Amino acid sequence: MADDARPVASLNDANEYFAGRLYADAWTNAPESERTRALTQASYLIAGAFAFRDAARVETSNGAVRWHERVAAAICEEALWLLKSDPTQFPQTLALGITRVEVANLSATFDRARAAPLICDAARRLLTDLADYEPIDDEGGSFASTPLAL
Repeated sequence: MADDARPVASLNDANEYFAGRLYADAWTNAPESERTRALTQASYLIAGAFAFRDAARVETSNGAVRWHERVAAAICEEALWLLKSDPTQFPQTLALGITRVEVANLSATFDRARAAPLICDAARRLLTDLADYEPIDDEGGSFASTPLAL
């Protein structure tokens, strides 16, 4: 089984998932083309953020990969989250992880753990025990900067 297989959820699977989910108006009100794009983007973001364990998928007798239902649900939740907001459009200070600024001393404190996320909490929780979250190298940790101090 290919370790680099990208998890996917079909439009039909997602429609079925959201038929039984509360507060899915952003999904049900979106045009089909936006739903499809949201699922595709969610799939790539999930694939890039997690290392899947063996329990996350099985290979069928014909060699196809079948993903665990919680992996598909995570993709659906991520797609819904993407339809509600664009995680790449956070205010720049939040995207950078700025947690404190001092004007008089011209300093700032950054905490990458507080940087704008690209994976929603629901998807992370659904993938517990099925995948390991792999934050980007510069996530986590904090540092202070005083760029104008001599």
